[in-house]
Amino acid sequence: MEESPNWLEMPHELMANILQRLGTAEILNSARKVCTTWRSICKNPEMWKVIVMHKSFDDWNRCYVDHERLTKQAVDLSCRELIGISIKGFDTNMLLDHILLRSCKLKHLTLMSCYHMTAKGLSQAVKSVPQLEELHISNFFISTEDIEAIGRNCPQLKSFIVNTVLRRAFNNCDANALAIVSHMPGLHHLKLFDKEMTNIGLQAILNGCPHIESLHICMCYDLDRDENLRKVCMEWVKDFKFVLHVEDYDYDYDPPSAKDLDGYSDYDD
Repeated sequence: MEESPNWLEMPHELMANILQRLGTAEILNSARKVCTTWRSICKNPEMWKVIVMHKSFDDWNRCYVDHERLTKQAVDLSCRELIGISIKGFDTNMLLDHILLRSCKLKHLTLMSCYHMTAKGLSQAVKSVPQLEELHISNFFISTEDIEAIGRNCPQLKSFIVNTVLRRAFNNCDANALAIVSHMPGLHHLKLFDKEMTNIGLQAILNGCPHIESLHICMCYDLDRDENLRKVCMEWVKDFKFVLHVEDYDYDYDPPSAKDLDGYSDYDD
């Protein structure tokens, strides 16, 4: 009779690859407790270069899942090797500070439905990660001043996705667009909801962000349906979308995998 394979003899790199297919919570709550080998693998900072911690609808009724505690554990296990993190459904300013103060290599940050975190807390926290290249935000209100602060503190920013309606800090319909142009000129990817942006703001983005490859704008009701401007957008930008109604826009964001973020600096200047 053929002997069953000894799974403990599997190369640790392959075993780590399999374990990474589990969610962060599953690894911390279950997988690392199975045996000493798995526990050792789960201590390797390479396992925690990308962290995805999403609180699902069902989790609201499961009190034993402490997402904030588990997120802190995962960040600490990364030993400052973290390059990407995606959080959904929970967060506080204190948790964000904990993450960013221990993530000197962070390139990607996604925050979705983080209702207990403030825009001021975010704009202050990103001071710790000036090398950040991607910031994606959903269901979170930020203002013109927040955009300016983020741009000043993250000069390497190349992707800025804001899947929520922006607020203006002063009486200028194109204030948000002008803030992006002034403080985020190196953007390659931009998605934003701005109900009051006009053709002036859109033209400013085209002129002031010369590296733009994808530009999605939604709910910009004050944009004049200028066919010439639309033609310019289509010619200048590889991926241009203008969506008038929010229900027609797919604003759910799939977090990156470790493979997506491996060898991170792929942007061409």
